[in-house]
Amino acid sequence: MFLSAKTPLLAIDIGSSSVKLAQLEGSGSRYELTAFGIMPLEPGAVTDGMVRDEEAVADALSRLVKAEKVDTRFAVSSLSGESVIIKKIQMPLLSDEELEESITQEAEQYIPFDIDDVRLDYQKLDIQGSEANDFDGMEEDGEEKEDILLVAVQNDLIDNRSDVLMAAGLKPVIIDLDVFAVSNALAIQRDLETMGGVAIVDLGNSFTHVNLLLDGISYFTRDIPLGGLALTNQMGKQYGLEFEETEGLKQGIIPDNIERQEVIDMIVDSFDGIIDEVQKSFEFFSSTSNSSIEQVFLSGGGALIPGVDNLLSDRLAVPVEVFNPLETVKINPRKFDRDSITQMAPLASVVAGLATRRFDYI
Repeated sequence: MFLSAKTPLLAIDIGSSSVKLAQLEGSGSRYELTAFGIMPLEPGAVTDGMVRDEEAVADALSRLVKAEKVDTRFAVSSLSGESVIIKKIQMPLLSDEELEESITQEAEQYIPFDIDDVRLDYQKLDIQGSEANDFDGMEEDGEEKEDILLVAVQNDLIDNRSDVLMAAGLKPVIIDLDVFAVSNALAIQRDLETMGGVAIVDLGNSFTHVNLLLDGISYFTRDIPLGGLALTNQMGKQYGLEFEETEGLKQGIIPDNIERQEVIDMIVDSFDGIIDEVQKSFEFFSSTSNSSIEQVFLSGGGALIPGVDNLLSDRLAVPVEVFNPLETVKINPRKFDRDSITQMAPLASVVAGLATRRFDYI
């Protein structure tokens, strides 16, 4: 089948605690939800962004696709973790052909892996205005430079994800990155190009994904190897609870025999490392962009914890909002329960962003 921008694609987010599926029709800021579902995974099936139990994940995914009665088998998915490298670099101003020829050699100095073991992609950036600092323009040697967003992903991670999708009966046609997918989800409802410095913080189970944008362009991204799973395991051991019960504790469902304040203190303490690393990212952004982060948007499972937005706002001294990626999406009440979807919305940021992608390669 010849693929085009009109070919229906199925968005698949494989996380450490669940697989998620979504499909959106439309474009720009006008979308309608046509498919959505979540299937839980056993602990350990996916760790550090890598599928460890391919059979279990493929089975869960194939059951989810069947349950949602999705026709298309062309899938768009995404990756994250320490096998993903995202760097903003400067290179001499080159033609598209010259850049394509020289990018591999240039990338070697920035990639901590053997260049033969990764797949590269890149995009020219257009950072405008005084906030761009010394990016884009003339260097001291008089040579004109331009900004390039360089992405490198280890082959093993891409192959791992592709194998699972194919084992579930799907055909992977686009592999994106989690951090970019979340920013695409936010762009459905916000005009990021007019918002200055914005941080998108996705609080996952294994990783916290941070994407710092300047006027809608990714300026700095990182995957912090800290997430909610450590807290879940700590609570499970301390209180002798099963995984589902421990997740309930984090969302405020606390049995009478457990001290509420003790749980709250444990949750607050668990964010210390994450907040410290996010703050360091903000400081780097401020020192290199002559701008500052003016708004933080939260997503991911960690955003379901009551009061987490206030906690981060107090510690980071920046307005923080838990965003619903499907808030402005048309939802047919005969097919979906909007209240249920709204409740799960922070979990859907990656898959919603993936669902905006279209096959646009020639």
